[in-house]
Amino acid sequence: MSHLKNSQLKTLATVATAILAGVTLSAGATTARGASHRAQAASLDLTQTCSTRVDPGKPIEVQAIVKNTGDENLLIPTPPDADAGTPDNDADNFFLTYQSGDTNGNQQVDTTEQWTYTGSFTAPNEDVTNIVGVDAVSTPSGTSVSDIAPCEIDVVQQAQPGKIAGVQEVAGNVLIKEKGTGKFIPLNGQTEIPVGSQVNTLHGTVLLTAGLGGSKTNSGDFSQGIFTIEQAKKAGAFMTLRLGGGNFGVCRGSSAGRALSIESVQRKRRVRRLFGSAKGRFTTRGRYSSATVRGTRWLVEDRCDGTLTKVLRGIVRVRDFRHHKTVNVRAGHSYLAQP
Repeated sequence: MSHLKNSQLKTLATVATAILAGVTLSAGATTARGASHRAQAASLDLTQTCSTRVDPGKPIEVQAIVKNTGDENLLIPTPPDADAGTPDNDADNFFLTYQSGDTNGNQQVDTTEQWTYTGSFTAPNEDVTNIVGVDAVSTPSGTSVSDIAPCEIDVVQQAQPGKIAGVQEVAGNVLIKEKGTGKFIPLNGQTEIPVGSQVNTLHGTVLLTAGLGGSKTNSGDFSQGIFTIEQAKKAGAFMTLRLGGGNFGVCRGSSAGRALSIESVQRKRRVRRLFGSAKGRFTTRGRYSSATVRGTRWLVEDRCDGTLTKVLRGIVRVRDFRHHKTVNVRAGHSYLAQP
């Protein structure tokens, strides 16, 4: 960030101290009518907008707006500067260029003005946060004021096996909880998330892209469930979607004397599920079985009496964990892996 010279800062500090002392003495003074004088104050607010999603190597456009929110006019010795998303590297810092706002041409940010600055820098190969800062001095009192404003840029990344997966909201409301974070946030549009993250599609549909290595990918739509993304860090690895959520407490045994038909319904009660429609190497994993596909539409559902796989189109290879066997299930059929 840009700063004034030490000698200037010392002078300003001395002036500011004197002014503040005067304010302290006059703050308690009253007019003939007994009304207190209000002390003047210097203040500013900086906001920043930037390109939201860009390809690596493309320019990231930055706009910063400096608004005078105090009672004194402000002088900006140097324009706002940005660290280009690399706070530990000053070599690529840059100043923004003034565009508009000085309505009366006095080269001061008056109390009724806001000034606009613009600039740009080159997008790196991963997501980045750009930070813009501005320093100013009030012209009556010499008080120094400053502010900073961050802006997060989503840089397009290639899906990589075991590292990064692509996600895009197709319909409804999709939530994501990135690996290492503690809460779900809305997925707006398209982005990439680390393998190991969780996706909530209970009220929406997500397009999931898996990396296969060598710039190859496959993708599919998933809905009506919560799942964690798992994948080995090797070329051609299948992406596994492990079902999450649900309350298996509803599966506890019924009380004595309950009718057998009611017990039967209880055992078939659905706890969680996930619909998939995909081409490529995807596996959905429930409590008692997993379903592996190569281009089909299917459902995996954890129930009180086991994990149900139902195939709507194509063929699914189901692995039964408890009985240690693999079954091919065709369209129109289903398989229940029981505990």
